[in-house]
Amino acid sequence: MMKGLREVGAEAVIIKKRDEIAVDTTLLDCDYYRFAELDAGAVNAYANEYMSDYCCPDRL
Repeated sequence: MMKGLREVGAEAVIIKKRDEIAVDTTLLDCDYYRFAELDAGAVNAYANEYMSDYCCPDRL
C-alpha cells in the first residue's frame, strides 16, 4: 500500500507512530465523510439506494 501511495505522491495520508498507524482523513476527499458531515451535495447523491451495484446475494 505504501508503495502505491508513494508512487502517486500521497504517502502523507498515512500517519505512522510507535505501535500505531492511521489515516489522516483531512487529506482525503471522501464521499462518506462528506455525507457524515451532512454536506448537501453528498447527501443528495444518495437519494436512491446506496451502492445498488453491490447488492446482497439474498436480494438477487
